[in-house]
Amino acid sequence: MGVSKRPGKHGDGTELSFEESLAQLEAIVEKIEGGEVGLESALEEYERGVSLLKRCRDVLDRAEQKVEELSAKAGERGKEEEADGEEDAAPF
Repeated sequence: MGVSKRPGKHGDGTELSFEESLAQLEAIVEKIEGGEVGLESALEEYERGVSLLKRCRDVLDRAEQKVEELSAKAGERGKEEEADGEEDAAPF
């Protein structure tokens, strides 16, 4: 499987998944730390890694926001159900 030179994108222009971006980022770190590339290539890989890191952070931020929205909705439903249950309950 070839690695796209455009960070965050497949060769066909579609977005990489979070997992794909993370795997590419980890491969870049291993290459640089292993001394497998020269200085110029290391800088190019580093630049690519920064873009992949941004992509991962964006995906995580959106996921966190979605979880917070869903949790807020679930909390509102829980309060409504509690209020409905109190109204229906017998006083004794």
